[in-house]
Amino acid sequence: MPVAKYKRDKNSGLYYTYEKTGQYLPNGKPQYKKLRAKTIAALDDKVKAYRADEALGIEPNKLTVNEWQKQWFTAYKAGCRESTRQYYTYAYNRHIKPAIGNMRLDQVKEVHLQKILSGMAEGYSVKTVSGVRVTLYSIFDTARANRMIQMNPAQHLKAAGKEPQKRRALTTEERKKYLAACKEHDFGRFAAFLYFFGLRKGEALALYGSDISNNGVHVSKQHGFNAGNAPVLNKPKTAAGVRDIPIPNKAREYIDFQALPGGFLFVGASGNPLSHQEYFDRWHSFIISALGEGTDVTAHTLRHNYCTMLFEAGVDVMTAKRLMGHEDIQTTMRIYAHYTASMAESNADKVASIG
Repeated sequence: MPVAKYKRDKNSGLYYTYEKTGQYLPNGKPQYKKLRAKTIAALDDKVKAYRADEALGIEPNKLTVNEWQKQWFTAYKAGCRESTRQYYTYAYNRHIKPAIGNMRLDQVKEVHLQKILSGMAEGYSVKTVSGVRVTLYSIFDTARANRMIQMNPAQHLKAAGKEPQKRRALTTEERKKYLAACKEHDFGRFAAFLYFFGLRKGEALALYGSDISNNGVHVSKQHGFNAGNAPVLNKPKTAAGVRDIPIPNKAREYIDFQALPGGFLFVGASGNPLSHQEYFDRWHSFIISALGEGTDVTAHTLRHNYCTMLFEAGVDVMTAKRLMGHEDIQTTMRIYAHYTASMAESNADKVASIG
């Protein structure tokens, strides 16, 4: 017969187990704490929570990276924005945990960490690899500060990766195809909101029908996604993200504003906000339908395109900054510089063709 996971008290009916406290009795034997619960599942949760809380009490030469990461996250990242916590959770679970999670903290060397980053170099951008490097540095430097390890093995890591994709607006032909798909595809309304309002995808996914009025679209929230793929409602990326965007006249040809639902505009089959996988599948289906396989157009391309259309319409830079929800004017200026460079190139071609 299999050995029972936990023992059960005959009198109370409670399941129980003993966990090390990290402390020792006068006779040198380890001290234990008794944990109890009505069900095995509840006791499992108690044990996990206790181990996380007591991570600092574990002997340093027995502490694993996974055990320390839980304590690090609770102590140092609990006060971060939800989106920041989600990022650290994803970076750790996706890239760090599989490689070194079960290693003892004091046995991790620089070569182990550099191998993680080097393995990401061909498939990820420099920004993503650098983000994992920052995560590694923080995890191990706080361990050093707490005297769990003598030195930080992440101190001299090098991050390399693919160069970031050059941002661009849609071409005239791409705009025609994109808008045609907005009328035909079942995710076309979402795509139209990106096109005519320059929204971040999370801002569009978080829209309520009540956010839309005759005057425009009020942006005050965005959806992120937790490690379990579920949507999490957050405040905008920055204070500048709270804004009101006028409705372009042409948008009414692609969005029936009178027929919008009162709750979330974009929901899954269950009626709940789209999960990350549901969003990805629908957007991927739309963009392939509109522009075909191999296109480099992403949801964020539509923000660049919207800003470019503002400049094409003669909107000044400060107004464009406000409508885009940019915190830094330099972000808007970079798009403007790209627009003016494209115009100069186009005009040069026109001049070359005269005569």
